[in-house]
Amino acid sequence: MTEQELAGMIWNIKEIIRGVYDDTEVENVILPFTLLRRLDCVLQDRYDELFQQYKDFPDDKKEVMLMALMRRNGLTFFNTSGLSLNKLLAQPKMLADNFKTYLDGFTQNVRNILLAFTQEDGENGDISRIYSRLDRNDLLFQVTESFVNNADLHPDKVDNSMMGTIFEIIIRKSKETTNTKAGQFYTPREVVRLLVSLVMHGREAEVNTVGKHFQIYDPCCGTGGMLTEGKRYLQSMTDRKDMKIYLFGQELNEKTYAICKSDLLIKGDLDKDRNIALGDTLANDQFPGEKFGYMLANPPFGVDWKKIEGKVKEDAAKSDGRFSVGLPSTSDGSLLFLLHMISKMDANGSRIGIVLNGSPLFNGAAGSGWSEIRKMLMERDLLDAIVALPKNLFYGTDISTYLWILDNKKPAERKGKVLMIDATHPRYAKLLQRSLGKKRYEIPDEAIDEIVNLYGDFKDAILPETEDVKMARLMDIEDFLYTTVTICRPLRLFYENIAQKAAEAAKADKVKKADKEVLEKIAAMTFPDGRLTDVEVFNELKRILPKKPTQAVIKLVRTLGTADPEAPIVWVTPGDEKGQWVIDPALTDTETIPMKEDIDEYIKREVLPFVPDAWRDPSKDKVGCEFPLTRLFYRYTPLRSTDEILGELMALESDTTSSLKSLISEA
Repeated sequence: MTEQELAGMIWNIKEIIRGVYDDTEVENVILPFTLLRRLDCVLQDRYDELFQQYKDFPDDKKEVMLMALMRRNGLTFFNTSGLSLNKLLAQPKMLADNFKTYLDGFTQNVRNILLAFTQEDGENGDISRIYSRLDRNDLLFQVTESFVNNADLHPDKVDNSMMGTIFEIIIRKSKETTNTKAGQFYTPREVVRLLVSLVMHGREAEVNTVGKHFQIYDPCCGTGGMLTEGKRYLQSMTDRKDMKIYLFGQELNEKTYAICKSDLLIKGDLDKDRNIALGDTLANDQFPGEKFGYMLANPPFGVDWKKIEGKVKEDAAKSDGRFSVGLPSTSDGSLLFLLHMISKMDANGSRIGIVLNGSPLFNGAAGSGWSEIRKMLMERDLLDAIVALPKNLFYGTDISTYLWILDNKKPAERKGKVLMIDATHPRYAKLLQRSLGKKRYEIPDEAIDEIVNLYGDFKDAILPETEDVKMARLMDIEDFLYTTVTICRPLRLFYENIAQKAAEAAKADKVKKADKEVLEKIAAMTFPDGRLTDVEVFNELKRILPKKPTQAVIKLVRTLGTADPEAPIVWVTPGDEKGQWVIDPALTDTETIPMKEDIDEYIKREVLPFVPDAWRDPSKDKVGCEFPLTRLFYRYTPLRSTDEILGELMALESDTTSSLKSLISEA
């Protein structure tokens, strides 16, 4: 039986409790019972023998000797009640009481997980919630029996990897039923394999170093798929028996956290209970000051961080804060997770792999938080590669996704370089027989190998069997940097009907008293007919204005003029042709100039031939950064000819006519 079939069978047990539990509550039964059934199946073969040994231990040494018993038998948990789900069914009249005894009999690590399953919005958990409502509605026996009879989760039939997938499928079904974003809780397995393969690539020497141990960390670990796949991949790279791999993660959702801990516990990967923490990573890091050699993550796409904005900005205000380099908009916090991971890079070398949507590539102009974060990656030479993935790989979204690989100890040949890989080509995506949510494609193993080889080659590459379709481009850091310069134009004014305009302006409600007096004096004057220049107007106004009018008065007068490209240039001090030009804000513009270009040469070539009176304001220069993958791999597709389109329409019309004639003749 496949994991899809087994997960479907388990999920269908929900029909028993329909009406007693609404759609949002079904997982409160299905998930913990799935875990309990798995725990029973793991203990099943030797449970009676081991329980008898436990019973024979002296009462005052039971706890210590139980730990030794578990270690000898390779167990990370045990149940001291002598019961199992199957045994509970033998005494239906005592089922509820025995169920409590059964749950209380688990070792503390399992009880902690069961408590997490019963937590809601931060409130304290209560293990009795797993069975009490079922008991009150006479459904406890039926649900327990259905899991025992329909869910054979023995390790001989369901390995750890398959068990993790079953948990994930059940979560997806639950979230789809309630119209919740299932994709935020886990990542498709082939995407995890690709990300892990890229992060671990080229680390063979390190992995085979005797005595070298490893830590893998995921700040939004979901059900733990990234962590377990990372460990599996590292183990596959070596025959070392002495290598230890420690897994660390933090998860916000209580039930997903419980599943992650369950999965790692069953696999023997939960070295310490604290290694997987519950809470909001951005607002409350549970591993402060700790560093990790390998980090993997798939942060939620497009999830805002307004609820924790105060805490994030408080951290950003610190000179050594995780987010001090800059903040993205509150509508998407994915780059905050990246900054958090960078803060945990080990000075001796760390690698990061993270799944991001398109926004972090280009959102934000120069000087914005988005751009400053990208610029920091370039300045510190942390970014190693970005891989554009095919669409429709994820269960909850069909947006474009990208894998970012970071390294703070790049080999010499990779320093100052970034590899961009376009894996959006159909050769990298295999159509599923049946869509799973929004997931319509998967990346087959051979495609994963090809993408990893492209990354390993670290050079430009062309799609096989083509001459110009690029698959990979090796770029310099400077290729992603640019300068946004401000181009100024002088103000040019003509004046007409000055007295009339001054009179109207003086009547405005919010005009200041001093301004009103000046405007009324101007309104009482007589000016020459026709259009006047700025110099001519101020010569006329010498009769009523001080010898050296303030800039405030000068600006007030100029509000009576009209911008005109044919007018003479206006000077800061009227008529002072050795002074400065007044900038026309309506004509002020910006130019984005690649870092590799000389700014002055660019302006001479691209700006001055069209606006000779323009100049650059260097004080407003801003260096920005973006990763324009779409532009790097753009291929022009010629429009189809009119004749070709008309030909297809004519053929379609002919086919339709033939079909109609056939139907009529049959009738």
